[in-house]
Amino acid sequence: MPAVTPDNVLVWLHGRRLGLVGDGSFSASSGLMVDNQLVGSRRGPVISQFAPGNNGAGGVAFPAAVDGDVVLFALDLTTPANVTSSFEAVISAAGQIRQISAANLSTKNIFFQIAPAS
Repeated sequence: MPAVTPDNVLVWLHGRRLGLVGDGSFSASSGLMVDNQLVGSRRGPVISQFAPGNNGAGGVAFPAAVDGDVVLFALDLTTPANVTSSFEAVISAAGQIRQISAANLSTKNIFFQIAPAS
């Protein structure tokens, strides 16, 4: 989710700031703010991202990932193949998907899909 700041709030309503954070799309987080407080947020049913893998085990940056999110699918688009088994099934560290395979996927463009835990 983007940083929650007064700059994200667009409308003054009866002396209170009211506005939306994020773009509201299914692949991004969005929320409603009142007086600089996030009062409601929503993450889409599926969050998608393209990223290269690693040369061996390690974290792949996925900024929208949160602990507990489920990895639905990982597709190697360079040499089409399902590489879901090369990654953790449930996100264990916010902001990344852990590659558990020792395979060199660093030259592969991978399409990830995760399902938000909340």
